[in-house]
Amino acid sequence: MGTVSKKEIIQKMEELNNGVRLRFRLSPTFGAVTVIIELNPAHKEKGQKKYLMWWGRNEEQARASSPFMSSDKAKGMASWVAERAAEWVVN
Repeated sequence: MGTVSKKEIIQKMEELNNGVRLRFRLSPTFGAVTVIIELNPAHKEKGQKKYLMWWGRNEEQARASSPFMSSDKAKGMASWVAERAAEWVVN
């Protein structure tokens, strides 16, 4: 499985529904950590960002912490993931 492109990540982020997560594994150069991106269920409330991102050694550790990044736009978050040679994690 090859690395994921920024364009592909943006497309998948824009198609996200509540409760659906995108999972990635960064390249070993960047610690081989797991990255999770999902739609913020509260994003329609004032002051809430649309997308949330977590990262950690595994999915459980990532979800146990506060979001690493939040944004209303998919581009910046997708760039961060794609620049770290991420691959999809399929469950």
